[in-house]
Amino acid sequence: MANNPIISSEKDIQAIRWVGKDQRIRIDHGLYLNIRPFSKTFLVRKMINGKAQVITLGKSPTLSLREARLRAAEYLIAKDVSNTTTQELTSKYFEEIVEPKSKVPKQVLGYLNHIDDEIGNRKVIDITTVICVSFIQKYSRTRGERSADRLRSYLLQVFGYGVELGWVKNSPMAGVTKRITGYHPIERKRIITPDEIRMIWSWRNPESGWQKTEDNVRVLKFLLLSGLRISEAQQGYVDGDKFRIDDTKGKHAKHEKRPHWVFLTDSVRELLPLPECTATNIQAWLKRRLISKGYNDNRFTPHDCRRTFATLANSNGIDPFIVERALNHRMQGVMSIYNHAEYEAERIECAKTVEAAILSILK
Repeated sequence: MANNPIISSEKDIQAIRWVGKDQRIRIDHGLYLNIRPFSKTFLVRKMINGKAQVITLGKSPTLSLREARLRAAEYLIAKDVSNTTTQELTSKYFEEIVEPKSKVPKQVLGYLNHIDDEIGNRKVIDITTVICVSFIQKYSRTRGERSADRLRSYLLQVFGYGVELGWVKNSPMAGVTKRITGYHPIERKRIITPDEIRMIWSWRNPESGWQKTEDNVRVLKFLLLSGLRISEAQQGYVDGDKFRIDDTKGKHAKHEKRPHWVFLTDSVRELLPLPECTATNIQAWLKRRLISKGYNDNRFTPHDCRRTFATLANSNGIDPFIVERALNHRMQGVMSIYNHAEYEAERIECAKTVEAAILSILK
């Protein structure tokens, strides 16, 4: 028998005999057959960090030559994760999880960029719980507790995905809760008072630059009169006497479309077209504006306009069920399955009622 027999079939393997010492015969690149007195075993040999690693695939004939080649190919092309950086993991998470499924990919990307700035160049296998917690707490001191808790959530998801990929055995974020951020979620019940509504309508445009007071006030007025979120107000369009949104932001899957519309009262129509601004921009502007007016702890936010819309509607005789439909909230129980009525007339009446209530306050 030749010293290096060619193995291309099962018959070739059967024909090989033990010759008084163990042999390792090369079949393909990285795939070998180890010959011992009573066994013939398929092995894969690959280099990792300059060191040879030998992986046992299985014994012949239990494992066929064809299966051995397929398994060897999987091992040989598998990623060497020992040098994988956190930035590679965040990029893969964004491309495979966030972009296809998230309704706010830009917001997620912002947090992933912060992660990359802090630990992106470090190897995934070198990231510890201490490193993550230190990063989150530093972030909390500079950007606030709530934002730090979102960062904690994304770190948890990123490293959880790393475990699923096999890039790391245990997530360094396992067991890290919101306690380390100092964040204590409180259900907001804040509504905008009549005096505050009059204050909003009194604001004019003394500021210069791209973020003008008058423009931002138009957005706040629109939110109060329509009950919409900022993102919905930005992506909506006029369709006759309605302002339509093809898909709202609510808590539903990205592939599930939940369209919505609100009636354009005269007061709402006067505010169009709305200036372009992100939710972050107008939230930051309103915070600065209210602080300058002496508001510190009990400031209202743009989203409180939506709660105020609902409160004004309920307080002026609109059925709570119609208010929920006007806000495009998901119905509960049997209603969510069987009741798909538009209630167009009732929702138009709701919009007119809120407009009348605000105009009455302004008088």
